Amino acid sequence: MDQRAPDRAGTLVGQAAGRVPALLLKARDALREASRLGVTRGAAEADDPPARFVRNLTSLRREAEDATSSALGGAPDEADRRSVLTALYVRADMGRIAVLIEQVGDIALGRGARPFAEPVAAHVRELAAACPTLMAQAHDVLRSPGPPSLLDQGLADIADRQRHLSHALLTGGPDCPTRDAVDAAVLGRCYEECAWRTVALTRVALHGPGAAPRRP
Repeated sequence: MDQRAPDRAGTLVGQAAGRVPALLLKARDALREASRLGVTRGAAEADDPPARFVRNLTSLRREAEDATSSALGGAPDEADRRSVLTALYVRADMGRIAVLIEQVGDIALGRGARPFAEPVAAHVRELAAACPTLMAQAHDVLRSPGPPSLLDQGLADIADRQRHLSHALLTGGPDCPTRDAVDAAVLGRCYEECAWRTVALTRVALHGPGAAPRRP
């Protein structure tokens, strides 16, 4: 007998919410590819990393629009207002995540092979690893039993890492020029907001509009 946890997609709020787990994995992959551009660009690979990044991001946006098109493509359905509003939230949050991932990729491409100085580089690497991990955890929360509160620890950890990055930037020496500080600061905010949007999206998918934690 198959003892795996049942798929919860059917219990999520509306068709758009049922597509959120797959969207989260696409977002995770796109964010990983965007982050890797600053590390692997120029390395010998079978595929072109910038091209992979563009393909992943384009695919994420296309899937997000497709996931919500049936609910938002025509006149609002008064009989299923909750599903319509849920689709609206899903499109907004996933659309914003896509914008943030694009910003991460643009910064990485703009920097080329120029690394950040330590300890700033370590803080950026930690955030670049923690945010996709949170996205994968959110996928698991939606697919198998587990309250979304399980994501709170990961979200708090990312916020703490962002604070450490900000402190390092403000107290950094000449090894971290202002241009690098600006790039790192924007990256940190992108990762932090991606984390918030991920948790918001998870709660919306489970419980509908009004359940998501919104940033002040």
